[in-house]
Amino acid sequence: MNVTSAPPTTAPAAVPALDAPAPAGGPVTRYARGAGVLVTALGVLGALPGATSNYDAMGLFRSDAHLFGLFTTSATSASLQVLFGLTVLAFSGSPRQAHKAVCWTALAYLVAAVAGAGLVVNSPSPVLPVNVASNWLHLGLGLALAVGAAAARRRHVAELGVF
Repeated sequence: MNVTSAPPTTAPAAVPALDAPAPAGGPVTRYARGAGVLVTALGVLGALPGATSNYDAMGLFRSDAHLFGLFTTSATSASLQVLFGLTVLAFSGSPRQAHKAVCWTALAYLVAAVAGAGLVVNSPSPVLPVNVASNWLHLGLGLALAVGAAAARRRHVAELGVF
């Protein structure tokens, strides 16, 4: 009996699935970690007596304390910033989750800027302390986070091909 064996076949090269997680060290996760540290640091600074002037006038909601003598801050606003920053850091392990966390934080800052502008104009006693400088800070941070998240995502796709 003449038996011929078929030549051994080699397995095809591994092709990453479209839904496979991208490496955690990509541009999106690096950007999210930086943004999370920045937002957390701003919140911590808003609660430190050295960085906050008129610290003894800081209240839970209403406050006459000012971060760097310019931006109105309170215990609630400082706590919210720390919470947002730690949330972004907590979700910075996965590129998709990191991107979502930064985008939601950017949206929160933009909402704070718009709401703050309305509170300054229309309310004698706002729930959260706002002033023109704080509104510009919130607007700037919101736009910077959103634009940075979009740029990091584009870099991520260009470098790694998968998002």
